[in-house]
Amino acid sequence: MTDRMTEIIIARFSTSYEVNPYPRKVQYPRLRQNVKDLLDAAPKLKNETVLLKYFCNQAAKNNSDSLALSHLLAYVDVACYSAAKSTYDAFQTPELTLADYLQIAKLYMVDRAVELCTKFDRTQSQIQTYLYRPLRDAIMSKVRKNDPTQRQSDWGLLRSTPKKGLKSALQNFGIPEPNLSRCFLTWQGFLAVYAPVKAGINQRLPEPTAEQWEAIALFCTEQRFPHSIQPFTVPEIKAFLQTCVKALRASTHIQFDSLDAENPELELETAEQSEQQASNRQQEMEQCDRLQQMTTELASAIISLSRDFPDARKMLILEHGFTGFNQSYIGKEFGIKQYKISRQLTSYKKYLLTSLVKWSQTQANVTLSVKDVDRLSTLLDEWLTWYCQNAILYKFLETTLKLHPALKLEITLLCHYYGCERVDERAIAHNLNITPTELQGKLVQVKTILQTELHNWLHQNLALKPCSLSAIDKSSALLVEQFLANAPYALLTLERR
Repeated sequence: MTDRMTEIIIARFSTSYEVNPYPRKVQYPRLRQNVKDLLDAAPKLKNETVLLKYFCNQAAKNNSDSLALSHLLAYVDVACYSAAKSTYDAFQTPELTLADYLQIAKLYMVDRAVELCTKFDRTQSQIQTYLYRPLRDAIMSKVRKNDPTQRQSDWGLLRSTPKKGLKSALQNFGIPEPNLSRCFLTWQGFLAVYAPVKAGINQRLPEPTAEQWEAIALFCTEQRFPHSIQPFTVPEIKAFLQTCVKALRASTHIQFDSLDAENPELELETAEQSEQQASNRQQEMEQCDRLQQMTTELASAIISLSRDFPDARKMLILEHGFTGFNQSYIGKEFGIKQYKISRQLTSYKKYLLTSLVKWSQTQANVTLSVKDVDRLSTLLDEWLTWYCQNAILYKFLETTLKLHPALKLEITLLCHYYGCERVDERAIAHNLNITPTELQGKLVQVKTILQTELHNWLHQNLALKPCSLSAIDKSSALLVEQFLANAPYALLTLERR
């Protein structure tokens, strides 16, 4: 077995999924080291199925091996995350977060991991598919036991809440004055104005209309500031009411026992390691925030640039979205020489870089040196490649994959083919009850449809000429292949259920 496959096996039995403060994998050092030592001592266990059976046997003994159970819980954690994410996306309730859904799934598996993993057959399905239904049922069963008021819409909750209940919720939520009084005022305005048509038994009350929002803002202005020249605005009203909703949801939030409290062996990090991880997460969050702000700024700058130079967005997408589609091809599309294309792209990027530098100086309070600007220029090129490929082209392909009638039927095939580290075409074809030749034919059909739809999009939205579409064929085929290799198939296949 290759070192890469060994590393994959080690990771599967020592990695957990977390979603706070952002979705990520967390590998436990003790679990990792235990699997590594075990495989070094017993090479015959260097097979995922064999190792899974070994941990099942160890954990099922009378004196249950808690470390073996920890490995099983790590192994099924990807299924917990997939089921939680899919169920949350489809049936999310306002008061519960994705982390709550994931915690329900994890707690469910604590007492069932041994039994379910013992029955699991890797040759028949993936662990995510195998455990999806019981995990989904467990999540929904827990959610449905929650306070019925939690299933109300925001507007129904606001209408049915008494003044005393709202006051208590806001105080417990830590809302200070004067915002506390303003929240009460907007709530009173909401009750005075909002009078929707009676909803059916299974219907949720809708959001106020634009006219009702204006009426609520006017009510609050007249009640609180009859002589003020600064009346309440609709965005302010919405913000205060949203604070009320968050406080009310939090007041009846489902409380979960800690998974680690149920299984002390799962807490494998020292206090020092945990503190360091918390520091690293904080730094990562701050970096993500800066990158998100930078993305928003640059995306707005591209829109502004396109107003003055209509071809700018098109030229940037062709330059950074497609590997191998060089400036000579772009020049043919616009009917100008390559060196002029180069000058125009340099001019466009200079505009974006200037916007980024101004943003850094005004919003982020950062003074940039010449070297900093040079590094920022390199970062801009990397960002443009990410933005044009992921935020524009990949996003279109993802939407097409989900909505195209012919492609919906092939999600399972794509999940089997691209959703594993090692492709075994014969095994995949056998699982799908088709021949390897038919498997290849279906893959070609999927790629052809995606590439055709992409070309149609380029023609309709970028007005790309037929000759350019022909020239971009190889680059677009590569883009489709890269997209298919990175699409989240586990979640896509669950969304179809």
